[in-house]
Amino acid sequence: MNNTQIHPIYPKRKPGSFFKRNRQDLLRSAFLTAAYTCLIVNLLTGGMPWSLIAIGGLCVVWVAFVYRPMVEHTLIKKLSDVSIAVCLYLFLLDAILQQGWSNFVVPIVFFSDLLLIGFIYLVFFKKQKRNFMPLFELILGGLVSILLSLIGMYGTNWPQIVVGSVSLGLLILSALLFPKDVLRELQKKMHM
Repeated sequence: MNNTQIHPIYPKRKPGSFFKRNRQDLLRSAFLTAAYTCLIVNLLTGGMPWSLIAIGGLCVVWVAFVYRPMVEHTLIKKLSDVSIAVCLYLFLLDAILQQGWSNFVVPIVFFSDLLLIGFIYLVFFKKQKRNFMPLFELILGGLVSILLSLIGMYGTNWPQIVVGSVSLGLLILSALLFPKDVLRELQKKMHM
């Protein structure tokens, strides 16, 4: 028998600083401490639930700057996640402040993000074709939103109509320009 030792060919990993190794945990702790502090101070002082506004803002900052998806960490996925977080935060703000502007403002933010993400997807299709699912989820959200608006769940206004039009337009444009690629991506993602 030959007693040959196997030596790893990978370079030794240099230990990073404490902050680099534990950045995610440290940031999570700081965000949670800030959120709990806001909530406790708000509960002790009473009044308007301003702590929910602060906690919602912390969530948007987390999604925009700290959160990294483990799968599909791409520009389109990041923009999609930030878009959803901002729209939900605007709904939260309107629910707390009770001014009634969210049915007008949120669709404007949503179709603006949808246009930006759709533009990136269509212009850089060869590099972005695997990113169809985040765009498809936003398109479905826009179509469901306009359908709920049309059946009377809430009022129909011009931003809502634009959301439906942009969603339908992006879906049709993607299907017409890249039918095989879009179908292949859908089959891969839905395991058909």
